[in-house]
Amino acid sequence: GPGLEIRTIVATLGGGVLAIGASGTFNHVLERDVDQKMSRTADRPLAVDLIPVRNALAFGLGLTVLSLTAFLTINRLAAALGLAAIIFYSVVYTLLLKPNTVQNTVIGGAAGALPALIGWAAVTNEIGWPGLALAGVIFLWTPAHFYNLALAYKDDYARGGFPMMPVVRGETVTRKHILYYIAATFVSTIALAWITELGALYAGTVVVFGGIFLWAAVRLHFEQTEVAAFRSFHASNAFLGAVLVAILVDALAF
Repeated sequence: GPGLEIRTIVATLGGGVLAIGASGTFNHVLERDVDQKMSRTADRPLAVDLIPVRNALAFGLGLTVLSLTAFLTINRLAAALGLAAIIFYSVVYTLLLKPNTVQNTVIGGAAGALPALIGWAAVTNEIGWPGLALAGVIFLWTPAHFYNLALAYKDDYARGGFPMMPVVRGETVTRKHILYYIAATFVSTIALAWITELGALYAGTVVVFGGIFLWAAVRLHFEQTEVAAFRSFHASNAFLGAVLVAILVDALAF
């Protein structure tokens, strides 16, 4: 609609990038001791004392201010959701969920889903059903996506003391949960199409890339190797990326 202006797009994407940077910075600050125990994160700047903590905190706060400033050029709702995303990831997920519950990835998926609401709010200045439906797709996709990485880095997460699904419930249960969440994601993509005017391009993309994602997850169920886990992980990225592009093209074209 007429609310989708170039200025709005640039401010939303810019504010989003800055918010992600702020969240990642605070995450590095809060997990610097644990990062030293994990091979995947042992070379992060704060884990090797390359950057002082106070400098990292100042950097994170600066990114937060810049992010909110960008969002406020659009509307206050987008800014409030942006701040909520930073706080949720930095505090709720990093400090409370990740080290304390096996459902950390599931609940923490809300942080990744919030950008969908931010984008919708930036254009409409409200939280509407299409934005919520898209957030739901991303929320349900997150466990199906991240559990592959958790399988590949199971031993690493165990050394870090994180109660990830493969560490607590085992690899077999984790592989089953990937399939469960893929099914839930497919249902949510149907719900999104039902309440919007997305058409054949969107439907075809979901079918093709969803089929690839499902195929990779089924292969993981039988192969049970790190290579298979990364294959499924990359298939999950391809699925969401393709679906989001299809939504964009479908919505703008029709």
